[in-house]
Amino acid sequence: MIDPDRTRTDLLAEIEAQNLPTDPVRDITDPRIANTDVHLRLRGHGRDDLFPLLEIVLSDRFTTVSRAHLLPDLLIPLRNALGNASKHGNGGDPAKAVVVEMAATCKGALIAITDEGSGFDVARTLQRFREQQAYFANHGCGFRNLDRAMSTVSYEHGGRTILLCYRPPERLPQSFSSCPPGPPWLPEFSNGRCLISCRVYPSAMRAGRERRYAVRFGGEESGEVDTRILTGRLHATEASARADFEAARRLYDARISKRVRTPRPVTRATIEPRLVFYDFNPWMNLREYLTHRRSLRSVRHASERIGQTLAALHKSQVVLPGMEPNESGATLDMRIARAQARLQTVAPGSDLIERFNDCVQQPGERCASLTPRKECPIHGALEWDCILYGVDGDFYLYRFEECRRSDPGFDL
Repeated sequence: MIDPDRTRTDLLAEIEAQNLPTDPVRDITDPRIANTDVHLRLRGHGRDDLFPLLEIVLSDRFTTVSRAHLLPDLLIPLRNALGNASKHGNGGDPAKAVVVEMAATCKGALIAITDEGSGFDVARTLQRFREQQAYFANHGCGFRNLDRAMSTVSYEHGGRTILLCYRPPERLPQSFSSCPPGPPWLPEFSNGRCLISCRVYPSAMRAGRERRYAVRFGGEESGEVDTRILTGRLHATEASARADFEAARRLYDARISKRVRTPRPVTRATIEPRLVFYDFNPWMNLREYLTHRRSLRSVRHASERIGQTLAALHKSQVVLPGMEPNESGATLDMRIARAQARLQTVAPGSDLIERFNDCVQQPGERCASLTPRKECPIHGALEWDCILYGVDGDFYLYRFEECRRSDPGFDL
């Protein structure tokens, strides 16, 4: 909620951050980032370069908080605030900087975002917003998302600095052990640059076998320092990792769709060949994205994106492994069994499973007498967590170990 009467001193006291270290951390691979109390300072040009770094740190620090609360109360308002600072505060001027300072403790976090613009009349804008008048020339949802969040939002310096104070529902643990140093094989990604440091973070999805790697590189000649976020997925077997990497490489090279992209596969780790690295940084799956967009229009647009991407995949000439004999029946039986097991946990004792079995059996009987459809490239295992939303604002198709040539009905 926006409350311009709250000061920085008040908000720091709420999270017990009055005595933080005066020397701020300036690198998210720094071991001090895992301390209970941390003072972080980042400088960039706006949302595109700052949000990925802040999101990965905050998602790790508040890993015990439900995503249903963390997204609308902290991460989405933070992304809006960074976008406002660069787009409206700095007017999109690449010569102007956005500075972020974060004070974090086990009681919460206070994030101050400062731009180099001229500011705005906070009191007048807030009054017009409360009266449901046109409060900004730039119509958008940023101000509304800030006011809707459970975080406390205030302003300083005539509107040039926004203060976002988040307090989790429960006190955080006294230490954060989920940020180990990076593994020794990451120099494979250096491409001639000097690897300075790396740190491993949990995936934002919190399910599956993914980890995110914050990798800090330096140019040996230019001296420029760059931090990249890579996503690593650990497979159960080398064969699965090999299939995932090879299918992703072929789909990425084919550029089958611009509406739902394929992340660029970087490499398989030589020391751990079950681990596949991708050059992308997702922070929501499709279910989370649609939940927090709160719009049927967003559901329609997302459905169009996915449908057009699947159509492009099915019509493409991408060379994928062929379907093994009897594979279609075995795969379908496994998916039906998995769905039945899920329904047992959702609605035990109801007739839902029987109705589901009827729905499965009827089209199967109708299709038994029809000529099989022509095999084509398919994803093969499409679910909610196979469509991800990246910090760059793009949708991505993910998890490719089941990609093959088969009946397109498996994707539908």
